This record gives sequence, C-alpha cells and structure tokens, in this order.
Amino acid sequence: FLRARLTQFLGVHYDLLKVPDLTLKYYKEAANIYRTIPHDFSQQHAQDLTFNIASYYIERNDVSNAKKHMALVNAEHIRKKDAVDKKLIYGVYYQIHKQSQNVDSALFYLEKRKVLEDSLALAERTNTINEFEAKYRASEKEKENLLLQSDINERKRQQRNTIRIAVAAILVGTVISFLLYKNTKRKQRIAEQARELEIRKTEKLLKEQELTTIDAMIRGQEKERQRLASDLHDSAGATLAAAKLQFDHLAKHKGKLSNSDELFQKTGQLLDEAYSEIRNMAHLKNSGVIAKNGLLPAVQKLARNASGANGLQVIVEDFGLDERLDNALEISIFRIIQELVTNIIKHAQASEASIVINQYDDSINIIIEDNGRGFEVRSFASTDGMGLSSIERRIEQLEGTLEIDSTVGKGTHVLIDIPL
Repeated sequence: FLRARLTQFLGVHYDLLKVPDLTLKYYKEAANIYRTIPHDFSQQHAQDLTFNIASYYIERNDVSNAKKHMALVNAEHIRKKDAVDKKLIYGVYYQIHKQSQNVDSALFYLEKRKVLEDSLALAERTNTINEFEAKYRASEKEKENLLLQSDINERKRQQRNTIRIAVAAILVGTVISFLLYKNTKRKQRIAEQARELEIRKTEKLLKEQELTTIDAMIRGQEKERQRLASDLHDSAGATLAAAKLQFDHLAKHKGKLSNSDELFQKTGQLLDEAYSEIRNMAHLKNSGVIAKNGLLPAVQKLARNASGANGLQVIVEDFGLDERLDNALEISIFRIIQELVTNIIKHAQASEASIVINQYDDSINIIIEDNGRGFEVRSFASTDGMGLSSIERRIEQLEGTLEIDSTVGKGTHVLIDIPL
C-alpha cells in the first residue's frame, strides 16, 4: 500500500510539472498495485486513480482509452461519492458520449451533471443565507449586550463614585496616622542601618583576620614542604648515592668478588631504606610550586605526572601568564587544581582531561574539563566525598566563584574565576 501511495505521489508530482507521459505512467502503475491489495480502501484508491486516468485521456480527446478506463469504474464506487465528485464523473461520461456521437447518452449525463450543479448551487446559496442570518442574529445579540453593558457600566460608575467618596474620607482620616507611622519607621531604619554598618565592620575585621591567618598558614605549609624537599635530597639522596656506589662496584667486579652476596644484600638494604624514606616523604605532597618556576610549570608537571594514570591524558593550555603572581595565591590556585585533578583520577574514569589557565588584568580564569562518567552535582552538594566543599572554601577565601556543570555519562566542566 505504501509503495502504491508513493507511486501515486510521483504521478501527482509530474502532473504538477506538466510532464504527461510520466504522469500517466505512475498513475497506471499505482492503480495496478492498488488492485492487488485485497482490501476495500485500496480498491477505492484504485477506482479513483482509474477515473483520473480516464480524465487524462478525455483532456487529450482520446475517447477510446477514456472509455476503456471508465468501464473499470464500478457503479457502487460512483454511488458512494459525494455530489462534487459525481459531477466530475458525469462530466467525463458526458465528454465520452459526446465525442462518440452518442447524443442520447451525452444528454443523459449532461442533465445529471446539471442537476448536481443546481443542487450544489442551491446548497451554496442556502449556506450563504444561513450565514447572513447568523450574522444578523449575532448583530442583534451584540446590540442587546451593548445596551445591557451600558446599563451595567452606569451602575458601576455610580458605585465607583460612592467608593471614591468613602475612600477619600478614609484617606483623610488615616493620613496623619500614616505620617506618624512613617516617621517611626524612618527612625527604626536609621537605627537598623547603624547596626548593619557595625556588623559589616565587624565582619570585615574578622575576614581580614581570617585571611591573615590563612596566609600565615600557607607560608608555614610552604616552608614545611621546602624542609621536606631538602630532607628528601639529603637523606634519601644520600642513601641512593650509597646504593649506586655499591651497585657500580658490583658491576665493575662482576664474578671477581668473594663477598658479592654480602654486597648484594647491603645494596638491597640501602634501596629498601631509600624506598621507605621516599614513600614517607611523598605522603607530605610537596606542592611543586617552586619559587624559581611558578604556577604554570607546577601545573604542567602535575599534568605530566597524572597522564598515564588509568589511561588518562592531561593537557595544559595557558594565556596571559607572562608574569608571576603572588606566591601565596599561586600555591592556593595550585592546590585547587591539584584537588580537581585528583578527583578526575579517582572518580571520573576519563581518558582525556584539559586544564586551561587564562590571566587577565583583573582576574584569573581556570577551566578544567574531562570526558569521564560525570555525576549529579546536586547529589554531592551536601557531601565531601570528592572534596568539593574544601575546594569551595579555598575559592571563597580568594573571593572567587566556582561553577560545576556535570551530566552523567557526558563528563564534567569546572569554571573558576578569581579576582586579582
């Protein structure tokens, strides 16, 4: 059935383009397909197309083919048609008999078509009269409504005048009370503003003290990290140097030493000691924000170290980082980025991540994205499982803003703005 419909539409298409041969071809093909479908609705389509083909031949004065196709249109199908379709069908019959010189039959179908035309014209006139009558009745009804509305409006106007007089009387009685109330509220507002000013001064002082404490804590932490780095160099470095000397000695005199087993054992002990020292110190998580390098090299080093973990590749892009920031600010920013990258490694199951740092005249912008599994942000709002509250506190201390956009299965996008 669908193939027949599409074929029929092709015929309509070429009929609109005035390509008669293709129009006739697709109409006939569609009619033949309809006839193979054993359902009444398909046979109805076949009958309609057969009539269209007969009309096509009549327009070209091909009476023989027109008559042949009209013979396929059964009377039952014609009987079910409405007056408009019957008028068209009788017109085709009229043309066939007229061109075939069958005068009686031509007059018969011409008369039937004329009766239908008169019937349709009468129905049209009746509809027009009914329409005018409906419009007239609606106009009369509208006039009645206007008169009624006018009466209602007059009563409402009188009521409004009464209400205005009453309201004016009430206003005169309440204006003095209102002025007294307003004066009292003004005094209360002045007192509240004074209290708010004192509260703001106190909050500002507390915040300045908090920031001073945080700066001192950051400086102390950085000194502690530098001390740990120095210990790592002096302690673990010395142990590894000793192990290297032992190993070089064994390699140089391979197979010639009588105490090689003892030297291997000592070398292994040295390596165990170095491993233990490094592992303990590594837990201290030295920031990597070295004074001579700055924020960007530390972030790039972080990205290199993170790449390869769980198949993750991390890239770093920057803009405007031509000059160093305040050391405390660089450390805070690095800690925020470090925490977010740690979240990606632990939770995101991502294969790609990016860190974008843009420095402008009055702010620094940080964008961190990954293509991992994402999460429902609201479900983590009240928990600290991913360190979000810690990150928010750090950014709040810097008077910055944090936006997290994440969808399950579509990764996470973090946007941070920090004023300079």
